[in-house]
Amino acid sequence: MNKIKKISVIGSGYVGLIQGVGLAELGFEVVGIDIDETKVKALNKGECPLYEEGLEELLKKHVNKNLVFTTSYEPIKESEIIFLCVGTPQDKDGNADLRFLFSAVEKIKETIDKNDYKVIVIKSTVPVGTNRKVKELLKDYNVDVVSNPEFLREGIAVYDFFNPERIVLGFENLDNKKPIEIMKHVYKYFDEKGIPFIITNWETAELTKYASNAFLATKISFINELAKLSDKVKADIKTISYAMGLDKRIGNKFLNAGIGYGGSCFPKDVKALIKQFENNDIEPILIKATDIVNEEQIKWFFEKIKNYYGNLNGKTFAVLGLAFKPNTDDLRESRAIKLIDMLLENGAIVKGFDYVKKARKNATNLYKFDKSMAFYGYNIYILDDLYETVKDVDGIIVTVEYNEFNNENWEKISNLVKRKVIFDGRNILVPEKIKKFGFTYFGVGR
Repeated sequence: MNKIKKISVIGSGYVGLIQGVGLAELGFEVVGIDIDETKVKALNKGECPLYEEGLEELLKKHVNKNLVFTTSYEPIKESEIIFLCVGTPQDKDGNADLRFLFSAVEKIKETIDKNDYKVIVIKSTVPVGTNRKVKELLKDYNVDVVSNPEFLREGIAVYDFFNPERIVLGFENLDNKKPIEIMKHVYKYFDEKGIPFIITNWETAELTKYASNAFLATKISFINELAKLSDKVKADIKTISYAMGLDKRIGNKFLNAGIGYGGSCFPKDVKALIKQFENNDIEPILIKATDIVNEEQIKWFFEKIKNYYGNLNGKTFAVLGLAFKPNTDDLRESRAIKLIDMLLENGAIVKGFDYVKKARKNATNLYKFDKSMAFYGYNIYILDDLYETVKDVDGIIVTVEYNEFNNENWEKISNLVKRKVIFDGRNILVPEKIKKFGFTYFGVGR
């Protein structure tokens, strides 16, 4: 096989940027294409628009060498492989919104020569049948369409790119070896590391992504549902989770009780999968329950806070953690943001903190530009220092599972707060340690 010379990656958001930077690190010549001119200019200067450990360093290493960014689709003419990494957000009905994907496909049609062979790889999370629709749109072109869903975990996505647990590749016809060989060539690095390759059809690859996310979300909702009962009967959900996790059939991952899952994937993908069931006249009883439990969990936790204080009006709270998980700046579907909104709606004053600087910046922008200040007043402050955040508060609420919280000076914190009350929404703190300094501790199911 001839050496792949150039790869285009359409979409320089979370998935596309990591895909582009990762392929550049593997030695390919990569062009990142994005419609956002401001983002493109910043990327070409080596400025990373999102926080992900190790990403900015790799971007600076390769940009303007074997990695460039542009708003033009012209480079795809010289690319043998085109990765589609555009967003597929949730629409008002819960379906995956594929407008960005189909818009990119139309741009591809307008740009490439019908006779030039291309492999178009869809990395975006798309409903079953989408790869088939893309192929139909390109039926007059000499292209093969490949489904290659991503399984990156925010916070450690760069690590995940280079150390995947599996590579899933879906094709139209498994007897057509050409696109299979090309994709194995692109991913030769992983093949040589012994990473399992799942070679299958389009529909199986598409559904594998949704199935994986929905199953993990279901584990979270299961343990959160159980935490409510534990809370009531005075059982310890952490001990229960540990004991369950020792059973190899269950495993210990995604069994940490808390205030629910968030982010750009689980909430959106669970709802989109529900729609795919319904569109095929199947009632998704279990997966619907997963979604319902998740939405109710944050409300249940808020009620715990409200019941303790009675009236929240004028009370000040330190919310520790702003993003949807540790080591990311992503606020999408963040449980912390949902909880902050509930507190503000009930007249509370909120002081927010996150260890990730960009998460603090994003939260500042969110409440500055996206919230009605006439409704909320000026009752939210995003601070850069944890100790300043907890000063004179009526309660501390932990919303993200940073282990760093356990290393803070809790004796100092106990002297800064107005009232020594902690609501640990992630069960990350050690209650015995906290209680030594006079704190009243409330966890989730413990």
